[in-house]
Amino acid sequence: MLTYALVPGYVALFVWLIGRSGFFAATGVSVRWFQGVFLLKVLAGCVLGWLYTYHYTDRTTSDTFKFFDDSGILFSALTERPWDFFRMFTGIAGNDPELRHYYESMNAWLNKDVLFNDNKTIIRLNTFFRFFSLGNYYVHVVFINFLSLTGLTGLYRSFTSTLPGRGRILFVTTFLLPSVVFWGSGLLKDGLLLFALGTLVYVYRQLMLGDRRWSRLALFGISFLLLLFTKFYVIVTITPGLIAWWMSRGKSLGGALLRFGAVYGVFFVLAFNLHRIVPAYKLADIIYYKQQNFYVLAEMTKAKSVIRAPEFYATGWSLAAHAPLGFLTTLLRPTVFDAHGNLLVMASAIENALLLVLMLVLLARPRRVEPTALSFVLFAGIYVLLLYSLIGLITPILGAMVRYKVVGMPFLFFVLVAFSSVWGRRVSK
Repeated sequence: MLTYALVPGYVALFVWLIGRSGFFAATGVSVRWFQGVFLLKVLAGCVLGWLYTYHYTDRTTSDTFKFFDDSGILFSALTERPWDFFRMFTGIAGNDPELRHYYESMNAWLNKDVLFNDNKTIIRLNTFFRFFSLGNYYVHVVFINFLSLTGLTGLYRSFTSTLPGRGRILFVTTFLLPSVVFWGSGLLKDGLLLFALGTLVYVYRQLMLGDRRWSRLALFGISFLLLLFTKFYVIVTITPGLIAWWMSRGKSLGGALLRFGAVYGVFFVLAFNLHRIVPAYKLADIIYYKQQNFYVLAEMTKAKSVIRAPEFYATGWSLAAHAPLGFLTTLLRPTVFDAHGNLLVMASAIENALLLVLMLVLLARPRRVEPTALSFVLFAGIYVLLLYSLIGLITPILGAMVRYKVVGMPFLFFVLVAFSSVWGRRVSK
C-alpha cells in the first residue's frame, strides 16, 4: 500500500517543482500548461504500463517491463554483493566473468547492437530510480516523465526563442503530438532520449549565445554521453548539424547552405570510409544488416505490422539513392491500409493522417525564414531528413518506426512552423 501512495506523492512533488522552477516559466504560455502536460504524460505512461500488463503480457519481450525487471536483478546485488552492484552499475570492471550470471538472468543487458540500440543505460537509470521507488513500476513512470518533460521544455524554449510570437502553436507541436505524448511518456528509452536531446539542444544554444558556465558545459557533456550510450545513431545524425549550426550563425542563405554542405560532405566521406581504418565498422554494411536483422526479429516475434522496406545494396551510393524513399516511408506511414486489425497501428495511422493535414495547413501560407532563425531551422530540418531516412531504410516494423520517429517529430513541426505564416505573423526575433 505504501508503494502506491508514493505515486501521487511524487506527482505532487514534481508539479510543485515545475511551478517553482524558472526553467518552466517559458515566454508565451503559463506554467500551468507545463504542469498540465506533466499530469497528461504521467497518465499516458500509466496507460502504456496497463496496456503492456493486460494485453501484451510477455514481460521478456516488452521493453517497458524488461528494462524494469532487469534493474531489479541489478539492484538486488546491492545488499547481497555490493561490489558486484558497484561494478555493474558504474561499468567499472563490468565485463568481469564473475558477473556473467547476473547478465544471463536478465532479458535485455546482453544486447550486442550497441551502435544502434544499447540497453544498459536505461537499465541503470531504472536501478537508480529504485533507490526512491520501493520497486513500484509507476513511480518510475513518474520519474521518467519529469525527465522527458524537462527535455521537451528545453526544445520548446529553443524553438520559441528562435520564433517569438509562435509559442502556442509550438507548444502543441512540441508537447501534444499523440505519439510524443504516448511513447515519450512510457518507461522506455524514448523518454530518456527526449530528455537528453532536448537538454543538448537547449544548452548548446545557450553556449552559442555566450553562456559558458561550467554547469552548462557539464549538462552538455552529460546529455551528449546519454545519447551516445542510448541511441548512438541519434548522436551521429545530429553532431555534424551542431557543428554546421555554429559555423553558419548570422550567415545568408547561400553562406549557411555552403557551410552545412561542407560539414555534411566531410562527415559522409569520413563515415563511409571509416572501414579503411577500422575494418569492423563499414557503415553501409552495418545499415544493411540492421535492416535484415529487423526482418529476423519480425519473424521471431511474429510481428503483425511488417512492411517491405526499401531494398538497397550495402554501398554508400545505394543508400543515398534509396534515402528519399526511406524518408517518405517514415513520413507517410503507417496508413489505415497498414493496420490489418492492429489497434495501435490504426491509432498511429489516424494520427499520421491528421498530422499530414496539419502539415498542409501550415504550408498553405508559406513565408521566408528570417536570417536570425535560418541556421537553427537548417540544423533541425537536416536532422529530421537524416533521421527519417535512416529509420525508413532500416525499420520494416511499423510499430518500431512509430516509436523511433518520436525524437524527430518536434523538430519537423518546428521547421514547418518556421516556414508558415499561419497562427502568427512573426517568424524571428
